[in-house]
Amino acid sequence: MNNETIGRRILRRRKDIGLPQRDLGKALGVSHATISLWESDKTEPSGKNLHSLAKALQCTPTWILFGDEDQSPAEPIPVDTQSHLTSDEQEMLELYRSLPESEQQAQVQNLRARVKNFNTLFEELLKARKRSEKK
Repeated sequence: MNNETIGRRILRRRKDIGLPQRDLGKALGVSHATISLWESDKTEPSGKNLHSLAKALQCTPTWILFGDEDQSPAEPIPVDTQSHLTSDEQEMLELYRSLPESEQQAQVQNLRARVKNFNTLFEELLKARKRSEKK
């Protein structure tokens, strides 16, 4: 178990992402003062706030509460980068990062195979179209 407090983990992760307290509070529907109280270990997030906080900080609730090394979050996606992603892309990235590394690799291989198959199909359709235009 990590000796770092819940508040210190929240603060460190928020800063890693580059998210101001006000923006985090707005995303969670709480005041920036609430975020400050959490980060200074005066109170702790619980229930719905904990799950929303974990999603906003791109980590698990377990990591926030206990700091377990096996639950350590992946490299954060900086806020300025997130704004360039669609909501579907953000969701896909969040889902990908929630998987174990072996499953992440399997999913990447699956996507590569799907793209390759799509490209092959596209080339075949293009060739068929060219053949039909020659007739």
